[in-house]
Amino acid sequence: MKHVPEPGDSITMDKGAWVLGERIGSGGFGLVFQARRGDGATGAVKLIEKAPGADRELLLGRTLAESPHVVPVLDAGETEDHWALAMPLADTSLDVRLARQGGAPLPLTDTLAVLRDIAAALVALDGQVVHRDLKPANILLLNGSWRLADFGISRYAEASTDPNTRKHSLTPPYAAPEQWRGDRATGATDVYAAGVVAYELLTGSRPFKGPQSHDYRRQHLSDPLPPLPRDVPAELAALVKESLFKPAGARPTARDLRARLDRFDRARSSKRP
Repeated sequence: MKHVPEPGDSITMDKGAWVLGERIGSGGFGLVFQARRGDGATGAVKLIEKAPGADRELLLGRTLAESPHVVPVLDAGETEDHWALAMPLADTSLDVRLARQGGAPLPLTDTLAVLRDIAAALVALDGQVVHRDLKPANILLLNGSWRLADFGISRYAEASTDPNTRKHSLTPPYAAPEQWRGDRATGATDVYAAGVVAYELLTGSRPFKGPQSHDYRRQHLSDPLPPLPRDVPAELAALVKESLFKPAGARPTARDLRARLDRFDRARSSKRP
């Protein structure tokens, strides 16, 4: 019988033993706890139940450990039933930030800060890793910047899709058309999800609202994008719209996304008194 992790359990990792504290959530295919290592270091420990392909987050976390746009892995290890990752405790997540808005859009300055950090993260991943599950719950504020987390269903960009890549795992409100068709995900898939996040930041709601899986499938595959409010600057509205184009090849690349956001932000700053 598999052991269910609980506060007080000790998890041995490469750099020492971590004692689990309060459970603070779940992410992808794992459970997340506050934790403290024997040397006094604190962080969040994610435990991922062992299953075919479940070690991918541990491997990818180590690959991306030096990226300033990704929540870093501080320590790693395993138990009989779980892979274990220790990460810094984030200040907040984007879904919590949105919840505080109560359905209202974020101020434009805050929205641009989030989108520029997301775009920088996608540029850093481009050609290396496809995240495949970009959403507000996986975007964390750490040391003043927004970073990507939870690479549980990611894969290396050039890896072929095999039975253990969790290809068909997706989050319906943010899943690109190619994911609904079961096609191979690329960097354009992450740009589409970033477009959904951008729409949500600018309006306070997602462009497609389901509520059932078959509704989301139809909406992402064929429904037109609901127009953005008129007070959204035209250049920014165009970029969001292009990021949400149905054909993957018609969307901006991650580098285009970042460059256009930078240009828009500079132009906006130059107009301030």
